[in-house]
Amino acid sequence: MTEKEKILFERLKKEVARTFLQENSALSPDISQWKGEDIVRFQEDLSDKVKGRVSEKWFYNYFRNEIQKLPRIDMLNLLSQYAGYQNWADFKQKHFQKENRKRTLNFEKKHMAGFMLLILLGIFIFSLSAKTTKKVVFCFVDENQLPVTQIKVSWILPDESEKILPIDHHCVSFRSDLDEIRLLIKSPEYKDIIINRKITTNPYRETIGLQTDVLALLLQHYAASQTDNWQKRREKLQKIIDDDAMIYQQWFGNNKGIELYDKEDFIAQLCVPNGLIKNIKILEIEYKNKKISKLRFSTKP
Repeated sequence: MTEKEKILFERLKKEVARTFLQENSALSPDISQWKGEDIVRFQEDLSDKVKGRVSEKWFYNYFRNEIQKLPRIDMLNLLSQYAGYQNWADFKQKHFQKENRKRTLNFEKKHMAGFMLLILLGIFIFSLSAKTTKKVVFCFVDENQLPVTQIKVSWILPDESEKILPIDHHCVSFRSDLDEIRLLIKSPEYKDIIINRKITTNPYRETIGLQTDVLALLLQHYAASQTDNWQKRREKLQKIIDDDAMIYQQWFGNNKGIELYDKEDFIAQLCVPNGLIKNIKILEIEYKNKKISKLRFSTKP
């Protein structure tokens, strides 16, 4: 493995992490810091997007440890496709083109007249000094004004990329020099929303009310309660779950793993007196045509 190949693989790791964080959250934006649930969710996302899989051992060998050789070409192709390229060769070519453009641009800059450089530098310094960095705080509550902590908040930047904001109790706090902020708020128990706010004060503080996701709560209620009319419960579940729904039960601790259910198996476990699925905790939920199309859950002890 050459030094250039090592640098390219490090860049590929960063693009893989950036792709994952566009739709998911992790403890750190640095993929070498991921572990446990972060790795499991990455394995799921890789399988969903490019129909491939890496083992946890492979992840530790190549993403968390210092590598001595490149992974196999099929794994490099798989990761390159996940990051938006055709394959490893396409990834390398596009990055070599970027490097060539940078070298050309640097050459041209070195031959610019001195007074033009000073003018551009002055404009740059002025633009920086003209911007005011503001402190922005958003807190999240439900209809009863109770704090909502099980949420993922993404800051949608001007280039449409997303930055995951860390939750402190039920608030996010960050600094920005933008005059308008756009956030995406997602939660397994509340309806997803996008908010747009003009930042008119410094600091700027606001409390956002979230609307309860009725179907998610109904599903949790069915998993926790008993009934004398199991057929009626089955009919209701048939109406709120899509026929092609992807349903995962995620296990943590010593029995860490994932179990996949189809719609009928899942409903059957919720509609028998001694079903195996009880007291579920929804980790992720998505909808299609007002029905549950994707569900990831665990069970409470």
